[in-house]
Amino acid sequence: MVIISFKKIGELVPDSCPECGGKIASNSYEMICNECGLVINTIFNVSSFVFKNTHMGSKTSKQYVSLGERTDFIGGLGSFIDYENSKRLKDTTGKLLPPTEQKLFQRLKKNYAQSLRIKNHETEYRIFNILNKISLYLNLNKNIKNNSAYFYKKIIKNERKVINNISLIAFCIFYAVRKEDHNAPITINEISRAFQNYGHRVNPRLVLRDGVRYKHHLKDESTPHKSEDYLVRLINQVINHNDLEERLKKKRIFWSKNEFQNKLIIVCRTLLKELTSWHRGGRNPFILTGAIIYLADKLLARENCQKTILTQKIIAEATNIAEYSIRDHYVNLLKPMFIKN
Repeated sequence: MVIISFKKIGELVPDSCPECGGKIASNSYEMICNECGLVINTIFNVSSFVFKNTHMGSKTSKQYVSLGERTDFIGGLGSFIDYENSKRLKDTTGKLLPPTEQKLFQRLKKNYAQSLRIKNHETEYRIFNILNKISLYLNLNKNIKNNSAYFYKKIIKNERKVINNISLIAFCIFYAVRKEDHNAPITINEISRAFQNYGHRVNPRLVLRDGVRYKHHLKDESTPHKSEDYLVRLINQVINHNDLEERLKKKRIFWSKNEFQNKLIIVCRTLLKELTSWHRGGRNPFILTGAIIYLADKLLARENCQKTILTQKIIAEATNIAEYSIRDHYVNLLKPMFIKN
């Protein structure tokens, strides 16, 4: 624990200049005389980490500050001396420090090196660096990132032996995504591919293995995703397919991409409302969404007496769903229900 004592700023600064008696003005960091320009005193901002004030009426107050603690960060105090690779140090006014002080603070900076800050936490430091990279790659929001780090720390704290820390953080990301209720969930395959792009041997099987092994350490309050959660995202991918513009012209469809997108969303949501949990039972909601989009295009074509725009190949390429999976869901589930001759 570090104890820092401050005197009241008002007691350190006189009412007038001690040299000429002029008025005193203040800028962001100094008190100066308006008349002669004498620097009266330096302003010290009181730390925001005030947990206890034991002497309310006295001239001094005690402030207790502790080591900085962030969910996804391993390190020491939150303050560092200048930039990481800076060679010349400056004071608050931007002026270079004298040579003697340069040596002093350079030595202090060197002693407070990264190796000391992460001592005994090297694995966590490496894992959280990976988490930051994956979060940027997958464009995950801050909540998912922080929750992933929290789940990782919780499992590490309660588990005696972890088989693979990298696959564990992959599971934590997946679990955090499951708990985050937003419209574009990330699949296990996408998380695995992100890790593989950075050279880590992570696959869906390892993520699921860690889920089975460590999930009991976490409160299982997450609900499985439904096809509705993937709908907007997959339709966007289909609409942005390179061949769609050409298909619209070839089939002589006078809709714009936005019009076609809106019509698809409306029809797909109508179809999903009619699909009960009994009909969906045991089917992958991600793949089912791809088949629903294919069916919606067929129904739109029938309704408007025109040719279909989408093919199974286009949907498969846009969404990374196998063609045979789309065909299987369409033929065995959707066609008997919605296509009536």
